[in-house]
Amino acid sequence: MATKLHNLFKKEMSGRLFWVLVVLITLVKMGMTRFQMVYTWIDGAPLDDELMFRAAQSITSGQWLGAYDWLTLSKHMFFAVWLAVCHWLHLPYLAAGQLLACGAALACCMAFAPVLRGYKQRLILFAVLAFSPAVTASFTLRVYRDNIFPALCMLFFAGICGYALRCRESLANGLPWLLLAGVGLGTAWLTREDGMWLLPFALVGSLILLVTACMQPQSWMKKAARCVVLLVPFAVLAACIGAYSAMNYLYYGVFAVSDFSSGSFAAAVGAMSRVKADEWKPLASVPTDVRFKLYDAVDALAPLEYWLEEDESLQNSFRNPELDDYQSGSFYWALRKAAWYEGVYDSAQKAQAYWQQVADEINALCDAGQLAANGPKRVGTTPPIRAEYIAPVLVEGVKSFLYSLTFQDCAPYDAVNRSIGLPEDLAVWESYLGDTANDAAQAGTDLPYYSPIQKLVYTGMQAIQWLYAIGLPVAFVAALVLQVRSGIQLLALHKQKAVQPGQAMLWVLLLGLLAMALLRCFMIAFVEVASFNIGTYVMYLSTVHPLLLLFSGAGILTQWRKNLWQKY
Repeated sequence: MATKLHNLFKKEMSGRLFWVLVVLITLVKMGMTRFQMVYTWIDGAPLDDELMFRAAQSITSGQWLGAYDWLTLSKHMFFAVWLAVCHWLHLPYLAAGQLLACGAALACCMAFAPVLRGYKQRLILFAVLAFSPAVTASFTLRVYRDNIFPALCMLFFAGICGYALRCRESLANGLPWLLLAGVGLGTAWLTREDGMWLLPFALVGSLILLVTACMQPQSWMKKAARCVVLLVPFAVLAACIGAYSAMNYLYYGVFAVSDFSSGSFAAAVGAMSRVKADEWKPLASVPTDVRFKLYDAVDALAPLEYWLEEDESLQNSFRNPELDDYQSGSFYWALRKAAWYEGVYDSAQKAQAYWQQVADEINALCDAGQLAANGPKRVGTTPPIRAEYIAPVLVEGVKSFLYSLTFQDCAPYDAVNRSIGLPEDLAVWESYLGDTANDAAQAGTDLPYYSPIQKLVYTGMQAIQWLYAIGLPVAFVAALVLQVRSGIQLLALHKQKAVQPGQAMLWVLLLGLLAMALLRCFMIAFVEVASFNIGTYVMYLSTVHPLLLLFSGAGILTQWRKNLWQKY
């Protein structure tokens, strides 16, 4: 019996069976997640879920992102476009997110097809990525952009890896992967303000592929073609940004993705944080004493003093009582709302001109020495990097990495919070999204109610979470050991001039995926330490899980027995 099972396992899987099982795995995943329910809090998330939902409704009604105010261009809003498309296709919101995640998992497994011996290894990698507990974690049940952001990022990584592992094949084989990378990069960029975190992988990867193309024994014409084609992802990114910005210009007169992450508002906040405080406060990039200096020195900011320092509503909404000040992650929202009260956001052009005036005046005062400055001119809403942040960021970064590695806070349902809102308001959300909200309460409590069959399915999903929480750390260590061993072997082969084409590329790609996971962990750690102070939050780390799974899965499967470079 054992021999038969061993022979069955060794037997190669056919391509037809592979695709049948891919469909079957996807259907099982869709069946499990159909028992999940949307979570929303009407009037409780005006800067997040409600902002995206209202924008999606406006897109559906043909009004782009809706009437202009202080929030309209405050975030990258591709998620609203996604919601509108799902509504137009009559595709339930949660199901659409899972289909996108499965599509990204399939793209990743096929990207590594040239270095996976057979369909069984590819199927394993697909299943590992598709059933990731992070894809079904409770934060994905919110009507918010992190439901799709990790999958969009993985489409980008799959595209770069897919082309890199085929860079010695014909351009016809590689071009679709570069297009996929561009689509992933463009949509991820338009989904979150920090979508630019993908650029290091894109730029370094392109440089390596550029050198590889130039070193190939081909004519200069073919080398030039392979170099030029590397611009495809960036061209698609530019097209995405251009098309989206053109829509904003058409409706609001501003050619930009957002007036928050770039442009005059970012310049104004950067200028404010440039002003030196009498005494540095952790978490407060523009503390109270700096604001009062600015009210006195900059006439345009004087009218905001009442709202920021005296208005109870604004104070209760954005001020941190423990800090007795505005922390960095909320100050810019308070600043925008105060300006809105003063009529600054009557139009996008008026807001743009106002913030540019503020930025120019502050920078001029700093350059003239009339206001003490921390450093040179800066643009951006993130706090300045300080030496005091280094140790806390290192600690939080390591914690975030371990948090992701062990799939903490990835339960498939919210056991404590239920959707809040009037029945008629929740009905509007449910109708638009095609999903049911978890607004029913357990008898005599305010805890959400789930049916026995839902609880049974959730128990199974939690068992998968525990399996991943135990298995990924083991697989990660194994993949890391194999990566180190492969690096040593490559050095020895390089000295012997016996490195086969493609061997080094696989090693570099896996190292790049691991580096990107670490970059995300420490990037979010800085934001947490310097701006948010909300504790380690899995939603912001949701792009780390698939990278760790891909590094571990591909790192092990490509080393399983004797791996050969082969065409899929």
